[in-house]
Amino acid sequence: MKREKEGAGYRHQRLEVSILEELRSLLRDDVSDPDLERVGVTAVALSPDYKNARVHFVIPRGAQRVRVERGLERATAFLRRRLADSVELKRTPDLRFVFEAEVDMGTSE
Repeated sequence: MKREKEGAGYRHQRLEVSILEELRSLLRDDVSDPDLERVGVTAVALSPDYKNARVHFVIPRGAQRVRVERGLERATAFLRRRLADSVELKRTPDLRFVFEAEVDMGTSE
């Protein structure tokens, strides 16, 4: 019984990482909305029932948060469709975007 819970925890974490990586890729390569340029996805928290995913994001310093949030709302259906095609889930979770911070993205160290 304990083993099943450990396995479920590992699967849960693996799916969170898969969704995180796919969303990063989609935002970088496939979304053409200029309001979403340089938006960074930092974490995905998948609910225990896999129905909802909180997607934490950061924006470049000086970007207009409201415009970015509206852009993410517009892109949500597209992102869910693409996730359904690329991540193996019985049901694609609803995406809820959570603002984390403005960050300096101009320099790479």
